[in-house]
Amino acid sequence: MSAEAVAGQDPSPVRFGIRARLLLAFVAVAALSVVACGLGWLSYDRLGGTLDEFAESHLPALGLAARLAEEGGSIIATAPILANAQTEPELGAIRDALGRRLAALRALAAEGERGVPGLRPLVDALGHNLTDLDATVRHRLALARRNQEGIERLRWLHADFLDEIEPLVTDARFNIQSALGLVEAGTRSAEAVRTLRAESRRSEAVLQIGANGNLAVGLIARAATLATTEALDDNAGFLEETADRLQRDLATLDDWADGVSLAQLVARLLELARGDGSVPELRRAELAAADQGQGLLAENRTLVARLNGLIAQQVQSVETTSRAAAARSAQAIAEGRSALLASALVSLLVAVLVAWLYVNRSIISRLTRLGSAAHEIAAGNLKADIPLGGNDELSQMAAALLVFRDTAIAVEEANAQAIIDNAQAGLATTDADGVIEFVNPLAAALIAAPEGGAEGRLADRLEPAGARRVEEFFRAARAAPDDAAPSLSILTAGRRPNGRPVPVQVGIRPFRRRQQQRFIVTLTDMTERVEAQQLLERTVAERTADLRTTNARLERSIAEHQRAERELRDTQAELVQAGKLAALGQLAAGVGHELNQPLSAIRSYAHNGRKLIALGRVAEAEGNLGKIADLTARMANITNHLKRFARRPDTRLGAVELAPVVQGALSLFGDRLREEAVELAVELPEDGAPLRVRAEEVRLEQVLVNLLSNALDAVAGAPKRRVAIAAEGAGDTIRITVRDSGPGIPDAVAGQVFDPFFTTKPVGAGLGLGLSISYNIVRDFGGALSVAESGPGGTAFLLTLTRA
Repeated sequence: MSAEAVAGQDPSPVRFGIRARLLLAFVAVAALSVVACGLGWLSYDRLGGTLDEFAESHLPALGLAARLAEEGGSIIATAPILANAQTEPELGAIRDALGRRLAALRALAAEGERGVPGLRPLVDALGHNLTDLDATVRHRLALARRNQEGIERLRWLHADFLDEIEPLVTDARFNIQSALGLVEAGTRSAEAVRTLRAESRRSEAVLQIGANGNLAVGLIARAATLATTEALDDNAGFLEETADRLQRDLATLDDWADGVSLAQLVARLLELARGDGSVPELRRAELAAADQGQGLLAENRTLVARLNGLIAQQVQSVETTSRAAAARSAQAIAEGRSALLASALVSLLVAVLVAWLYVNRSIISRLTRLGSAAHEIAAGNLKADIPLGGNDELSQMAAALLVFRDTAIAVEEANAQAIIDNAQAGLATTDADGVIEFVNPLAAALIAAPEGGAEGRLADRLEPAGARRVEEFFRAARAAPDDAAPSLSILTAGRRPNGRPVPVQVGIRPFRRRQQQRFIVTLTDMTERVEAQQLLERTVAERTADLRTTNARLERSIAEHQRAERELRDTQAELVQAGKLAALGQLAAGVGHELNQPLSAIRSYAHNGRKLIALGRVAEAEGNLGKIADLTARMANITNHLKRFARRPDTRLGAVELAPVVQGALSLFGDRLREEAVELAVELPEDGAPLRVRAEEVRLEQVLVNLLSNALDAVAGAPKRRVAIAAEGAGDTIRITVRDSGPGIPDAVAGQVFDPFFTTKPVGAGLGLGLSISYNIVRDFGGALSVAESGPGGTAFLLTLTRA
């Protein structure tokens, strides 16, 4: 049937069509669903009441009990860690964690105060207990820190004690031998006997002082590590007896001028053994604080146990009421399940009858055929068969689809030509062989047909080279699969209607119409673009000539900058050398003390050796000469290191082993570290290959000397004097950190520390060149020097170098 015939018919109205029939069927199914919903609503209403009761009272109580148990368990697990904390940072972290747990516990106590009587006072008591425990631990840590400082003082004092007593013993022995020689010779026997007795008494007193002093040092050091007060009492008895013997032996040396320094050292040693600030008393107070902490910890366990008891009572009460509510819920669910099952079976039976007897036979099969026809029309097959017949809505849809199909055929052809004619660009369409089907006016002005000729082929309207490209494209397009059709874009020449050539950009793209391959051609006038390109080429030629002139001027400027850079590098080398000499000047006092000790020993050994040679005791004199040679070698090492540090460095860089450079820099500060009681920590990797960096040895040692000197100046007035130097490797870089425990760098001047002549030291204490020189040296190495961190706890400088 044609579209005109269908359109001419007057369809009769449908009285009882598909809509009315489906509506009646769905009303029946909906009525059954309403009955099922009513039954379900009644059963679930009963179940909802039980669940509301459970959710409003039982679940919150169980949740509260669980959270209380969790927080209480966390406190009882963390409290022993707090009691046994060994450092202030560890104590602070544990105290913060316990504070958060206690705050959460107090919030839970306020939430469950009505349901759990007596919970709030118990939580308050637990908070007081933790506060007391924290105070006790902080007191214990403070005592331990003071005890450690006393042990550090004892170590340095013991070293000075040994250095002082050894020459006194040597002199006493020599004087005794000399007096014995005079007695054996029989000359001036009375005076020799008096001398022998006096020297013997002094020698015996010095030896006793040495033995008792070493014993006292050992007892003091042992007292710092004893674990019980009983052991401390026993140790204190021995220490008191030793101190009394030291005082008695010192009394015999009151008239001896050489024993003054020894007496002062022994007095300082006894200060560490007796009195309120002594090492044994500090250890006793530390043990008492530890015992107090254990008592508070036991009280903490008791309070948490009482808290767990309250929680257990609450859980048992909730469990009893929850079981009764669960039984009622199970009964309501069983009754609702039976009612819903019956209503569902009836609804299913009605739905199956409607679907099979009417929907499938009268609607679905006809819709399937109609849908297939619509799918073919949508795919471009406008000759598809459309099923007609019947007197309902589907037959009306089939008639409308038939009209649509025939109308689409006519509209498609008219629209295609209208789109091409009205486009704002040159457009044309061709078939698969390149024959032009449609062309709009803009395209006709760019590829005009020969006078009196037909539309013809697209290639016939282009210049020969472009025509060959187009012909090859259409041959390739005919050979390619439908889903892989190629496209083309070329610049060629067309022809205007007056016969003049015109540059044209030709673009060809495939498309399909009515299941057939077609091509759309886009044509663009390139006259203005070609003229712009010619103008651009002329401009580029002119700019190139200007750039050559500018390049010559730049080469001359670069040569001037290179000469200035060489002069700046020479000036920087002079400044680095001046900085090294300034550092040596600041270290002169310490180096002088380092040389003074071996000089004193050499003087003593030389004096004794001269007397031994006079007495004919050559073998003993040779021993003294050997000691003099060892001390001379020690002094030579110190002076050689100073000469090496003072010489001008090499500008060439190479592989430098880090450990010897660090030890060389530290050797210049040995005496200052001891005199100022500065704790030194050196952390260098000991396993594997040694660390090597790309640098120059002398300049790298100067950088470390400047950083260590600044660190020692920073801790000079600090309560805790500590300097640490550490090195670690990370891939292709080596990171060296110099850290002090000083007051830190103020924020206002933190960004100026590497500026030349900037210093925070008093006038006369520094020129402000150390960090600036070090910064430039490290930059020459290809590394970086920066302030890693700074604050009240100290400052850390980070030196980053390339691994060699």
